[in-house]
Amino acid sequence: MSREFKIIQKYSPNRMSRQGWKPDMIVNHITEGSYSGAVSWLMNPKSKASAHFVVSKKGEITQLVDIKEAAWINGTSVTAGKNNHYSKSSLKNVRDRRTNANYYTIGIEHEGFSNQGGGKLTDTQLEATIWLHRHIVKEVKRIYEIDIKIDREHIVGHYQVDPIRKPNCPGGNFQWDALL
Repeated sequence: MSREFKIIQKYSPNRMSRQGWKPDMIVNHITEGSYSGAVSWLMNPKSKASAHFVVSKKGEITQLVDIKEAAWINGTSVTAGKNNHYSKSSLKNVRDRRTNANYYTIGIEHEGFSNQGGGKLTDTQLEATIWLHRHIVKEVKRIYEIDIKIDREHIVGHYQVDPIRKPNCPGGNFQWDALL
């Protein structure tokens, strides 16, 4: 039986409209830093980055962007020739949509480093992440009447969306099997 986790609400100005897209994918990331540092940075307009959620090693969860809005998290481009162009993604879902992946994804940052432990989450962090994925799936269903499929085409890593610039995000030891 899974315990309840609390979501701390904070506000990042780094967000945008979904441009009519509805979220049907969750993209998992690693912060490459501390929880408090990530939350602070993702709330800073100068960062030009954000995430919907950040999960600490202790299982703390902060929400920075509403699910109804797009976070600036995946770094995909629609400019041909760029190394983060959507066509470079290893996911058919991303390539076929031919637009910024931020429009139809929900992004979660996890406290940690890909080169220290390979992105492996702590037990409490993993429990919080599983709980958060369930929460997101329920909220997307409630808001958009869409079911996010629980598979590796819809619950993905940043490395699948932006493989050239982020080949190790969230890390080779991220617990995909436990998450799914």
